[in-house]
Amino acid sequence: MVEQNDWRLSNDVAYLKKAYINPTDGEEICRYAPHLKHCEFCLEPVQDNLHQWWFVPTDLTCCICEECYNDFKEDFEWKKLDGWDIEWFVRCPQCGEVLHKIFSEDYVYECSKCRMLFSEDLNDGLELG
Repeated sequence: MVEQNDWRLSNDVAYLKKAYINPTDGEEICRYAPHLKHCEFCLEPVQDNLHQWWFVPTDLTCCICEECYNDFKEDFEWKKLDGWDIEWFVRCPQCGEVLHKIFSEDYVYECSKCRMLFSEDLNDGLELG
């Protein structure tokens, strides 16, 4: 049982309550969702390793390491899916549209709706003229 003052709960994670969660591995996260860098709870880094188990909500907003998933699954009342239906789309942080992959030196995603370019971690946005 997890204690109420567990340091891993210091982040704002209430949005994950009763979320639908898919199992996956570090290799898939690195390939299809490179903006997910670490566990939302303990900050363990994602490694490009198919033997490192992770869990992602259906909206791909974060990832959860196996240890934190096991520790918090009952408290958060997660609904575990089978992992076969993960839609590995990266969505625009501004409007939620699916981003298109582009190839440039500094930017890797483009949102046609917002007319923005984004870096791999989705933090750096550049408005197109």
